[in-house]
Amino acid sequence: MAVPDRLPTDVVEFVNDTVDSIEQLELLVMLIDSSDRWWDAATAGRALGVDPGRTQRDLERLATRNLLAVRLTNDVSYRFEPGSPSLPARAAAFAAVYRSNARALFRLVSDRQKRAVRDFADAFRIRR
Repeated sequence: MAVPDRLPTDVVEFVNDTVDSIEQLELLVMLIDSSDRWWDAATAGRALGVDPGRTQRDLERLATRNLLAVRLTNDVSYRFEPGSPSLPARAAAFAAVYRSNARALFRLVSDRQKRAVRDFADAFRIRR
């Protein structure tokens, strides 16, 4: 796989392992940058200008990838709290690259999404 703009390999692997969309990428950066704060889907969605339903799904996906702690009160709240020793350093490297070269990360995620759509469409192509 080509590495856009020579992104560090560990950051590319982290993104490929954890991020499915541009919205999820931006959500994760916001959570990393405010790791002392708990977020519910409505508040996080408003902060990013994203539909809360979409944000809820993204928060749940990030939680299943062992990146978020979950707190159950009147609402479900999340905060960045990786569950394995290697994740904080990988996430910090990812956030640093986001701050210096967000465009390359957007391109990485976007290109992967395009390939997935093309591969899905090709599965239905009738070949002779």
